Amino acid sequence: MLPTDPYAVAERDVRAAIERYDQAFLAAVAAPEDQRKTELLLSLYAAGVPERDGMEAFLRIFVERGWASRPGPDGYQTVESVSVAQPPPVGRATSVTCTFDDGIVYDLVNRAPDGSETIVSDAAETSRTTRTWVFEQGSWRISEASTLETWAGENRCPPR
Repeated sequence: MLPTDPYAVAERDVRAAIERYDQAFLAAVAAPEDQRKTELLLSLYAAGVPERDGMEAFLRIFVERGWASRPGPDGYQTVESVSVAQPPPVGRATSVTCTFDDGIVYDLVNRAPDGSETIVSDAAETSRTTRTWVFEQGSWRISEASTLETWAGENRCPPR
């Protein structure tokens, strides 16, 4: 039996972490007042990194304004690449994802005159994002993130 390639295992685990992050993000913005959901999302960031602080501030704005979000019918995320620089226990990797976001941000507090929900934003956007992942406390966590490109109003991601 051949030994398991630690780089291949790390790549698989980073891809799984990306999926967990995507699901945790959608859950947190759908119910930003739910502390359990926001803490789960924030736990996917490395301790003390600016990206975690930025996400916490983003969620706080949603709570303060009474906003929430739900995914649109066509949105999805594609993992374009994962590159493992060092497998655990040191653990460092980089990912590039493409996200087509057609979600809706709506106001939970202020209803429209006819009683329907007030849409804050329903603009579709594509973004390519690179993230640096570190292996910390037994799991892969985001330490850095940067948007590479954005396109308003269109889907530029590779097919699912």
